[in-house]
Amino acid sequence: MKKDVVVLAAATTISTIVAAVLLVRQWKRRSEQRWRHAQRILRKFARECATPIPKLWQIADDLVAQMQSGLNSTQSTLQMLPSCLPSLPNGDEKGLFYGINLRGTNFIIVQARLGGRNAPMSRIGGRCEPISDLYRQEISIPPNIIEASSQELFDWITVELGKFISLHSEGLQGGEKNLGFTVSPTIAEVAASRETAITWKDSLLGDAAGNKLLNEINVAMEKHSVDKRVFSLVDDTIGVLAGGRYYSKESVAAVTLGMGTNAAYIESAQSVVKWPDQTPKPEEIAINTHWGNFRSSHLPITEFDTSLDAESSYPGSQIFEKLISGTYLGETVRRVLLKMAQESALFGDIVPPKLAIPYLLRSPDMAAMHQDTSEDYEIIDEKLGEIFEAVTYK
Repeated sequence: MKKDVVVLAAATTISTIVAAVLLVRQWKRRSEQRWRHAQRILRKFARECATPIPKLWQIADDLVAQMQSGLNSTQSTLQMLPSCLPSLPNGDEKGLFYGINLRGTNFIIVQARLGGRNAPMSRIGGRCEPISDLYRQEISIPPNIIEASSQELFDWITVELGKFISLHSEGLQGGEKNLGFTVSPTIAEVAASRETAITWKDSLLGDAAGNKLLNEINVAMEKHSVDKRVFSLVDDTIGVLAGGRYYSKESVAAVTLGMGTNAAYIESAQSVVKWPDQTPKPEEIAINTHWGNFRSSHLPITEFDTSLDAESSYPGSQIFEKLISGTYLGETVRRVLLKMAQESALFGDIVPPKLAIPYLLRSPDMAAMHQDTSEDYEIIDEKLGEIFEAVTYK
């Protein structure tokens, strides 16, 4: 009897082991199938994103054609707006200068003494520069100010500018009255109301809305006894181009690639048709392309880009920007991960709920994952767990 019990127990144990082995094999087979499907999604995405040299030339040709159309005031996806600056820096500028860069939820104030091209060099950030007395401060804009009117915003900025000047100008002689003021297009995206957003967007196109904001800035300066005056409100890419010209006359273009993207370049006066009749035309004119809105049939647009655009605040516009700028890159990756999770159970049988939340994956986090060179991809696992509460199965 004992022998029978032992045999039965052994048979039962063997059967359990065999069943477990079969279940493991089935799970492994299913996991392999899911993994292969996940790889197929990635390979398809990579093919659709590919930009071989011939395609790049086609895109470049379309860009040049639309730039030319925009300059001639004909139909184009590019605004090609001339900046009505009387001149750009040439490297001879000397004196104490101040500048403001207004961005989405913050702004930067800069003070610098320019010594001209023959000035003694100062070591700044590991480089020798013809600049001294350089101070920079980044200031966050409170939510209640963002939600307020543009006049209230400028009042608040002016007060902060006054504090900055008082703090850093002690013992310094002089100071130019003209204040450089650049605006990032992202300010329109965080504006509290659609009406305010349109005002900011129009201001960067140089029309009456821009003149209204310019007047509000100077009213605020006078109201708060800050002895500065803004003569032109320009896109921050024009500001980058102006900075390049201070260092070298050979600087002919500037590209910004951050949360948004844009390009500006120098054009000869005879090629510029759109120019105010009563304003003297300089020999060289800085052109703001607004290339974030560039479109071409040759751009590598995937299903993820299409759905992102359709669900955005401005469907059908800023196509190029949505493909390459920091605002959208993390969101594109999130959409790819969501499809893999839904169709290949990348994170298990249950899709992490947070994976369905738009714009939860920020571009800095994506960049950190992209740079992960650890053997077990520890940073990737950490970020996916931290952001989406997702667990990867290896």
